[in-house]
Amino acid sequence: MTGNVRWLLRFARPATKRLRASVIARLVGQSLGAVQLALPAWAVGMLATGAASGAGFVMLVAVLFVLATAIKAGLRYVEQLFGHLAAFSLMGEMRVWMIDRLIPQAPAVTDGAGAARIQSTAVRDVDRVEVFFAHTIAPAISAVVIPLGAVLTAWLAAGWLPAVVLAGVMLVGVIVPVLGARSSRAAARTVAELRVNTTQYVADSVRLREEIMAAEGVPHRLATAREADENLAATLRRQGTRAGTRSALNTARLWGGTLLVLLASIPNLMFDGVSLPGALLAASLVAGTAAALDTVERLAGSLPVGLEATRRIRELAAGEPVVSEPEHPTEPDPLFAARASTPAIEVDKAGFTYPGRAEPVIDGVSIRVGRGEMIGIAGASGSGKSTLARLLQRHFDVAEGEIRVAGSALPVLGSAEVARRVVVADQEPFLLDATVAENLRLGAPDADAEELQLVLDLFMLDLDLDTPIGRRGDRLSGGQRQRLALARTLLRARRAPGALAGAVLVLDESTSHQDPITQARLVGTLRTLGATTVVIAHRLETLRDADRIHVMERGRIVESGAWHELVARDGAFRRLLQSDGEG
Repeated sequence: MTGNVRWLLRFARPATKRLRASVIARLVGQSLGAVQLALPAWAVGMLATGAASGAGFVMLVAVLFVLATAIKAGLRYVEQLFGHLAAFSLMGEMRVWMIDRLIPQAPAVTDGAGAARIQSTAVRDVDRVEVFFAHTIAPAISAVVIPLGAVLTAWLAAGWLPAVVLAGVMLVGVIVPVLGARSSRAAARTVAELRVNTTQYVADSVRLREEIMAAEGVPHRLATAREADENLAATLRRQGTRAGTRSALNTARLWGGTLLVLLASIPNLMFDGVSLPGALLAASLVAGTAAALDTVERLAGSLPVGLEATRRIRELAAGEPVVSEPEHPTEPDPLFAARASTPAIEVDKAGFTYPGRAEPVIDGVSIRVGRGEMIGIAGASGSGKSTLARLLQRHFDVAEGEIRVAGSALPVLGSAEVARRVVVADQEPFLLDATVAENLRLGAPDADAEELQLVLDLFMLDLDLDTPIGRRGDRLSGGQRQRLALARTLLRARRAPGALAGAVLVLDESTSHQDPITQARLVGTLRTLGATTVVIAHRLETLRDADRIHVMERGRIVESGAWHELVARDGAFRRLLQSDGEG
């Protein structure tokens, strides 16, 4: 926890001036809050002992009270204004800081952590850190300074005994939440993990809804989600019970503490009745400083949540890049375009195992794809075909063998050049809550309206460029979303070195929502464009016109050939066709 606090304080340095203004406003404002109770209590004592009298004295006290109230209200606004200006600017900087550190880890970081988990950390966890910047620094300082000032004031006004009792009462107000801080930190970590896991679970369930429904796994997924929700609710109830107990003890401290300070003043009152104003003033400081000590109680509940969020933010940002970038990336072979014999893709005895797993996912795979060719990758779920697509995109580097694009090994080219040449369309594309044109220009910011319309026509999309598509494209059908993503992919591919002739299109189940006729037309369109295309398909009919099909089992290529060749054999491809009811 201490390490996270130090890190946050260092991160907050650019906002020092705003935070200092917030601290000063809070200290003066809470001092005036204590005055609001202490001044009337002192005045009552003065009137009761005859040390003061008359309407003039009462009017003066009333004017001072109103003035203190007005100034306190203004300072409260200043405190909140500068505290939140500092917090919101720092939260923005923190998100930029996170992005800077996640980019070198991408795209593999989404495979390991999960997109929903990363989004939860980047959005919700950063929001939770706001409690430290806006509601911790100034309150923590005031929780020390205001009680010390109150004890000193009580000593001067009522003597050492009431001051010592007041210090003890305030100490109880600190000890109770501090004792509960450890359990609060543990609960905060548990709640955070449950929430993040639930978020990822829901996201995965929505993304894989078709597979879950096909496997009749909906009841199991719902039961698991219900169990996670019940665990979260039980943890929150325990948190609430502990917070309620602390709140009750704090209320008892206020009433009991006020009585104890008054009792401690009795010896002085027995010898000197004139000390009544000071005794009442000292007793009023128990409630008058309650706002400062209430901060400790609130922080006992909210600060662990913010610090746990900070731990996750730092942990995610500190991840090491899965692939290392060359210090001086090698330019692709300038003669590549002129060498027709050089394949667009070469996978040479590639082997790869995911971190933490013993069995290889890709085992000795060799593939050669000529420029302009279309190849298909087929196989049952878990056979390694999607992993092969990730390796082509350089989510990871192979542990054995080599993958070359345009005649150069991927680690030598570097991820930026690989991303320019290898362009991917996924089964579930990400679409912005924006217009058709804005979504297309994610792939080509410089594309004009004429080019955008061209790709829409190519992929049979009868959409106006200014049409809003809704959140994640929910105003479009599943097929339209995929075709829009394919159009965007094509725009990116047109900007590869050498244009489409130098691009590699990887289609990972990217036409799964299309009917067979539309799917065949899309594949035919891609064939005519001249780009090298790798099609990973569950629906095998998509691969009918591929130049070559590679069938994978357990990370290995067990069969290769054209459609008619594979259908004629009694092999792995024919078994896949029969299991899908095709052929």
